[in-house]
Amino acid sequence: MNPYSKAEKQFSQNAENYRDSPIFAAGKELEWMKTAAKAKGNEHLLDIGCAAGHTVFSFSDVISKGIGIDVTHKMIEVATALAEERQLSHITFEQASADALPFSDASFDLVTCRFAAHHFPHLPAAMSEISRVLKKGGKFLLVDHYAPENQAQDDFINHLNRLRDPSHVRESSLSEWKELFADNHLTKEDIRYWDLHIDYQDWIIRGRTPENVQKEIVAHLHAAGDETKQLFQLEFDEHRQPTSFCLKAVLLQGIKH
Repeated sequence: MNPYSKAEKQFSQNAENYRDSPIFAAGKELEWMKTAAKAKGNEHLLDIGCAAGHTVFSFSDVISKGIGIDVTHKMIEVATALAEERQLSHITFEQASADALPFSDASFDLVTCRFAAHHFPHLPAAMSEISRVLKKGGKFLLVDHYAPENQAQDDFINHLNRLRDPSHVRESSLSEWKELFADNHLTKEDIRYWDLHIDYQDWIIRGRTPENVQKEIVAHLHAAGDETKQLFQLEFDEHRQPTSFCLKAVLLQGIKH
């Protein structure tokens, strides 16, 4: 079975939502990534798991060439249409997977990956590929939500995300990221941590989560311990229905040495 088939199914039905949703189209982390990149205008950038293209679009004024890749053909269609609409001829998109990048060694100054790594079925292979296509001194900028070091809380948040989205593989812990960066010749710097606030109803609609699974999710949220509820800022209404929570998000930079 194609390890990416779940992601293709999940995001094919939902590409327009990812094009239009403010959480993806206009997250504050886009500016933080640009600031960290310190691009001078002649850089080549690769965005992995590009979805509707928002990350590479945000860099379009500070790079000379940008390529976005995604496993979902529908996402590539949506991103390509947006690039044409915005007349960004130096930004292109193609269908490819993170663990088999169709590019030569040391061909990019910048590689970005925003809220996509938790979908990768072979994260170590993807990290090896990222390191391979980066030039020496090039930067890898990663934005994702991460799992706590506490095993019970790690299990809680990964199970929650997997219930809502079957294409979710795993959000890694910071210690796992530290090891992955070190194994792939990337000097890791922690740029910023923040709480990514999630409106529960919007999250469920975006995930197209079936009703029977929604019931499982609600039960899972109620079953969380007090410390876990506090950590992820779980909020419920007077009918004990979830209204919001947060994911723990991070921006990491790796410089290829």
